[in-house]
Amino acid sequence: MILTIDVGNSNTVIVGYENNQIVYKKRIITEKNNVVSYYASHLESLEFNIEAVVLSSVVPNITNMIVDVLTEQFTCGIYNVSIDNIQNFEVKLDNPNEIGADFIATAVGAFSQYKTPIIIADIGSASKISVIDREGAFSGGVIIPGIQTSLDALVHYIPHLPTVSLEVPPNVIGTNTHSCIQSGLTYGLVVQIQGLATRMEKELGMKCTKLITGGYAELIHDELPDFVHKPDLLSDGLRILYQNDYLKSTCVIDDNEY
Repeated sequence: MILTIDVGNSNTVIVGYENNQIVYKKRIITEKNNVVSYYASHLESLEFNIEAVVLSSVVPNITNMIVDVLTEQFTCGIYNVSIDNIQNFEVKLDNPNEIGADFIATAVGAFSQYKTPIIIADIGSASKISVIDREGAFSGGVIIPGIQTSLDALVHYIPHLPTVSLEVPPNVIGTNTHSCIQSGLTYGLVVQIQGLATRMEKELGMKCTKLITGGYAELIHDELPDFVHKPDLLSDGLRILYQNDYLKSTCVIDDNEY
């Protein structure tokens, strides 16, 4: 089995692949305090023959602790995805070192399975819309506040507004405070994604394959018929990074440093 671990700001997704098919999947809260014991408890019960572990983490202050857990739990190769550990992947940013592991994984997952150019909407704690150009290079994108992040900020800075459940209301025009907030959050994000994708295609001068992924994509993807919903795109990318030799080395080297 190839085990992929996606550590996001809010959730961690653990996926196991055999013969390129998902045979195990678990979503847990990202723990930022009791890191070692928490992740060890979730990983020690895995009863599979693990060929490799591929990690993507966007929480730098716990990444090394998670690597410690992985090296303690598994004897196979363990790969921590970063720009320093990637080959055969072009990044056209002003500073390529700024690209995160999540962007790398979703990009590779996308261009390995779909025709380029590609626009990827990754809807999580932050909503990220990125572009893969015709040659398969990561060209950049936009980052906007995530839907839950936006709601948290709204009720924090305007305390008399209520916290609402994240649901797509039946109508754009709200008829009470709850439905007005829900409409603004959900339909507002839909329009942002549509509008930004249209502007990106205009800048590129061509139509793009459009994908949507991320923890909150399930909430709004039906409102975006031009986007293909790929809930496991990042995990697929981590698997492909390992299988197609994009990764230079494992975390553990001869002197046991990483």
